[in-house]
Amino acid sequence: MTNPKKQRLVAVDTMTLQWAVRKIGPSDKIKHATILFAELERDDAQIILPSIVVAEFIIPVPASARPDVVASLRERFLIEPFDTKDAIMAARLWDYGKVNRAMGAPGARLAMRADTLIIATAVGHGATEFYTDDEDCFTMANKVMTAKRLPTIAPHLFFGIGGEAIDQAGAKTKPGPEAPQG
Repeated sequence: MTNPKKQRLVAVDTMTLQWAVRKIGPSDKIKHATILFAELERDDAQIILPSIVVAEFIIPVPASARPDVVASLRERFLIEPFDTKDAIMAARLWDYGKVNRAMGAPGARLAMRADTLIIATAVGHGATEFYTDDEDCFTMANKVMTAKRLPTIAPHLFFGIGGEAIDQAGAKTKPGPEAPQG
């Protein structure tokens, strides 16, 4: 899939997708991911889902429903494959990660491997921002793109008379989906 409208390209990790789409997990994480997805939609940003994120997301789905879930994700997101250029980036990220992460914890190597594949795929397909609530993933992503944490409050808290959002700094922006129309 391409980006013909030249939208801002961002990527998310598996847990962010799960919290925003499935609404499963701690209530604060679900709220923060929901705020993020609403803001990205309002800003007309295109969300890249690396194929590794999609694989992790559909693992708990019954096998017969997986094609439909993937089709639904394709309608809303860019699903990008892991390819050979991404493999080179993933190896570079692995080299960084193995000296900068605590590798003794159970599952640490598996988590780092998934993080390297996800981040490499995202950057390899043009994402310039990566959203995650995982500190290790955030640190690794920040080496190759702008890593961002999930927002904890909606940046557009108030609305002007014309429906334009007024952010915390007082700047007006285009109406969001929740803006009153009047």
